[in-house]
Amino acid sequence: MSDDIRGASGFRFRKSERIRTRRDISRVFDEGVRWSGKGLRLNVRPNGGAETRAVFVTVRKYGNAVTRNRARRVVSECWRLMKPRIVPGVDVVIVIFPGDDRFEPRNGQLEAVLRRASLAV
Repeated sequence: MSDDIRGASGFRFRKSERIRTRRDISRVFDEGVRWSGKGLRLNVRPNGGAETRAVFVTVRKYGNAVTRNRARRVVSECWRLMKPRIVPGVDVVIVIFPGDDRFEPRNGQLEAVLRRASLAV
């Protein structure tokens, strides 16, 4: 059972893997490269570190707080499961647009945009 726990730890989304300050988010928006796809937009900037950091934001006209939070949770889960296949050393801001907030469509959208940006292996 301890092997299962160690194997699953690679899928965790730790605080150190999150962009948390407004300054860091603004830096990614200002200096990063933008990649768009259906339902999502990535802003990517190299961070010079060994870890990839991410933050999930919704557009202003997404709906009420419940739908915005659900969208962020779904995309965050997709990111968490794809994290071992993502190249290290970048900061990523994922902008979420209104759409189908189920796991399957969002997972496909995120995977397509990550491949277009050459971030997924």
